[in-house]
Amino acid sequence: MNLITRHVIGELSKIFLLSVVTMTFLMVMVFLIQEAWQESLTPATILELIPYTIPTALCFAIPGTVLFSVCIVYGRMSGSNEIVAIKSLGISPNKVIFPGLVIAVILSLFTVYLNDLAVSWGRTGIYRVILNSSSKTIYSVLGSHGSFNKGPLSIWVDGVSGDTLIRPHIERHDNNEENRIVIRAEQAKIRVDAERNALVFRLENGWIEQGNNLRLYIDQKDIDLPLGDVTKKTGSGRSPSNLPLREMTSELVEQNQRIRDQQRQLAIQAAFQMVGGDVIGITQPDWHSAVHELDQWVYRKHRLQTEPWRRWANGFSCLCFIIVGAPLAIYMRKSDFWTIFAVCFIPILLAYYPLLMFGVEKSKSGALPPFSVWTGNLVMVGVGIWLIRKVCRT
Repeated sequence: MNLITRHVIGELSKIFLLSVVTMTFLMVMVFLIQEAWQESLTPATILELIPYTIPTALCFAIPGTVLFSVCIVYGRMSGSNEIVAIKSLGISPNKVIFPGLVIAVILSLFTVYLNDLAVSWGRTGIYRVILNSSSKTIYSVLGSHGSFNKGPLSIWVDGVSGDTLIRPHIERHDNNEENRIVIRAEQAKIRVDAERNALVFRLENGWIEQGNNLRLYIDQKDIDLPLGDVTKKTGSGRSPSNLPLREMTSELVEQNQRIRDQQRQLAIQAAFQMVGGDVIGITQPDWHSAVHELDQWVYRKHRLQTEPWRRWANGFSCLCFIIVGAPLAIYMRKSDFWTIFAVCFIPILLAYYPLLMFGVEKSKSGALPPFSVWTGNLVMVGVGIWLIRKVCRT
């Protein structure tokens, strides 16, 4: 490894590491504050969330900080005439840009991995921690204030002994008075059932009143209330955006089989109805419901096809940013890296991300093939190659 390569890699590495650590810390803090505000989390729960938020924060921080690092290093080299000196020795500027591209490829692959980790492990972990904390939060608030109010749910207690609520009074409000629920008991315990998205109250010696007419005495019974009453986090099941890449292929095969089975069933049903003269049957609600379900499955298939392309495209934004940022910083010949960063980042913000979102949305709907999500990346690479050639010629 020659002196120029070592110098560029060393400078890029130092600035990138400092920038990415700072930016990741800030993004993690913003995320934790937002979640703590929305979910009324305890300090212990906030600490539990930190590991699960880091992959997501890094996914956002790495592309921006790598562009920032490139603008500083190459802008400073160009502004102090180091590039001119290198060219005077007969060395192409490509020799200076190449180490940055190697770093970009490594970071791009790492960011693809982080994208996969953030959605398959990070989101699941955040969901699990917040759900498990829901009952702890309720106990904590009831123990210190004697009451808990959030959304449609209100709870009052005479006291809290361990995990037991003493003489709880529970109300779930609703715009429709007939759906209002009032619960009283001698004692109760609370737990979270994540699989059913339910907040479960185990009641002893009490009664339940619903609306104005129904009143039911209970000796011992579990009552489920929607978990959405106390948290905005809900289960996403097998949503394509939460699946790891390794499961995409098998999930897509299963989804295609469901679609074929549904299409076959609808075709058979339509044939029987037409042969029997029941043409009106295909206009009934049951038929429309089955067709709507088929449409949803087809949409999910398109999402499964798009998701791997989206994660790879997001990851390789690092390479695209350096391909554009490095030659542009050299061409501008300014030591003011903030100006260079603004000149690089504003077009990226106005062109790259809109093209990425356009490709993702069209691919999910099936209007464009999945590889359309790479449109923004290809445009950036094209612009970057043009800039590199221009720098080498001047």
